[in-house]
Amino acid sequence: MQRIREPRLLLVEGRDEVNLFKALISDCFDDDPGIQVIDAGGKDKFSRNLRAIQTAATAAPVLQSIGVVRDADDDAGAAFESVCDGIRSVNYEPPMTHGGFSNGTPAVGVFIVPDGVKPGAIETLCRQSRLGSATAACVDDYLNCLEERHATGSGSADKSWAHAYLAAAEDPVARVGEGALQGVWDFAAPAFAPLAGFLHQLTLRAGGGSQVSR
Repeated sequence: MQRIREPRLLLVEGRDEVNLFKALISDCFDDDPGIQVIDAGGKDKFSRNLRAIQTAATAAPVLQSIGVVRDADDDAGAAFESVCDGIRSVNYEPPMTHGGFSNGTPAVGVFIVPDGVKPGAIETLCRQSRLGSATAACVDDYLNCLEERHATGSGSADKSWAHAYLAAAEDPVARVGEGALQGVWDFAAPAFAPLAGFLHQLTLRAGGGSQVSR
């Protein structure tokens, strides 16, 4: 586990999510908010990696707040409970609700993408952020064509949509985080507002944060 350098940690599901959230944090804050983004792995690795973080925090006690972001996939409620179980397993206090923070030390918050209720993933928000654009309409037509011909085997319409949209970017890339670094997704769109608010709360729970740019 990497060394803890900041008082605020944001734990995400993979390396590409690290790229996306670094881009989102840069968009959300005028100044460096002191948030370290860490790839905590998927649900099978979360508890083990959180324990390593706890050990690192004990060795260098600067940690004040932790935010955990995880995809809902098929069941937002189950995803929230799974994350909270992992938090309890290392004797941290989990939040009572999605999007909230506990009063423990460190304060711990959990955000289940897209909104704590509906199924989906970070690609859901990426898709919603570009609805109404000319490119989005073309991607919709392309995916509808595939469905009509039973020519798609994807289990996630939003992930298929996001990857098709990336193929139309000025510099096509394969992953949504890589696209985020290029400015492909509209972080100012309403779809990302609750997640941006969660990041803001992460800084406030650490005893004050930087000025939010929007």
